[in-house]
Amino acid sequence: MKNLLLISFLLLLTSAGAVKANEARVTINATDTGLAHVPVHADFPAGTFDAYAPFCIDTDSGLQPAQLETLDNGQQRIWWIANQPAGTQIDASIRTGEDCPRFTEFRWQAPSPRSSQLLHGHRPILQYEHPVFNSGDIEATKKPYHHVFDPESGEKITKGVGGLYSHHRGIFFGYNHVYVDNGDEQIDIWHANDGERSEHEAILATFAGPVMGGHVVRILWKDHDGEPFAEERREIRAFPQPDGNILIDFKTELHPHANHVKLDGDRQHAGVQFRASQHVADNPEQSRYIRPDGWAHLDPDEEVGDDNNTGFGWNAFSFRIEDRPYTVTYMSHPDNPEPAEMSERLYGRFGEFFRYELTPDNPLNARYRFWISTGDTPGKEQILTRYHNYGQPPNITRQ
Repeated sequence: MKNLLLISFLLLLTSAGAVKANEARVTINATDTGLAHVPVHADFPAGTFDAYAPFCIDTDSGLQPAQLETLDNGQQRIWWIANQPAGTQIDASIRTGEDCPRFTEFRWQAPSPRSSQLLHGHRPILQYEHPVFNSGDIEATKKPYHHVFDPESGEKITKGVGGLYSHHRGIFFGYNHVYVDNGDEQIDIWHANDGERSEHEAILATFAGPVMGGHVVRILWKDHDGEPFAEERREIRAFPQPDGNILIDFKTELHPHANHVKLDGDRQHAGVQFRASQHVADNPEQSRYIRPDGWAHLDPDEEVGDDNNTGFGWNAFSFRIEDRPYTVTYMSHPDNPEPAEMSERLYGRFGEFFRYELTPDNPLNARYRFWISTGDTPGKEQILTRYHNYGQPPNITRQ
């Protein structure tokens, strides 16, 4: 009988210890520029929260959506969007369960077998095109990429196959001069016209909730014979913003299968790039660039030249599609490789390029943020705040 009572008591203790937290507190210290609709997160030990409960965060502004992500090591990461005056400190409560209202959520759907579309509510935000390579139709199947949509109208604002420079597609990544193990054979992952290509392999993870949606994909970089020489882990996340805007975070990790892979080329034909709709190429007189102060002397409708094109932390491109104005701000994370050269084209392509020597001990890690804004063109101060928020995130501690 005593043993039976002891077992029951231990079971009660075990059960009590297994109860998940329904509230946790964090302290958020804003930077000197303040926080303007910034995606932030705090990490907690594995098993802290019930992963299937609704989440929210209670701040000075009231209840806002929060979202859980389980990391590879089992830790639980809670995401939310932060707004806070410069230099201030606030305490906030992360809550789960019935206290949290339902918010508009991201979700994934498949409009075709080789397309994956991310929606926020009922409107598309991103679409991942991941064709199966076909040597009989190289042009349509030689690279995966992400389309971007107007978050208010649901209209696509990026270019796909066809149009001016068909190989430019949405948000895409490649190099036109790649050399494996010090060989002299040039592999062109940018144009990819001769069998070499970047080819989708798998969707490794998906994210969907009220704060962000996105996924992680594996992409193989292959030579002319279809043999993989590098493997890319590409991660993309979208975060809703006020006034029909959206933030898109793009992260790539490139690991070689060979001992050495040289990534080379030039700023017009390599790097992580954005290509706007073909309508922009047909109407380039409506395009303008907004640049950091070091390039303020350039006319907005003049493209940056071969000199003085390094050191851009950010660049912004304003254009119109029919009667709708858009501005895409391209932010390069301060930890990205340097020097990086900025490329601009008024027909709608822009982004940065850097050279890199890829080895098993020196994989490439690069991160970018795209701020997609509709309506009035943002001022330089707004862009600078967004850029500082990206490069200098706030300090968040658990209480």
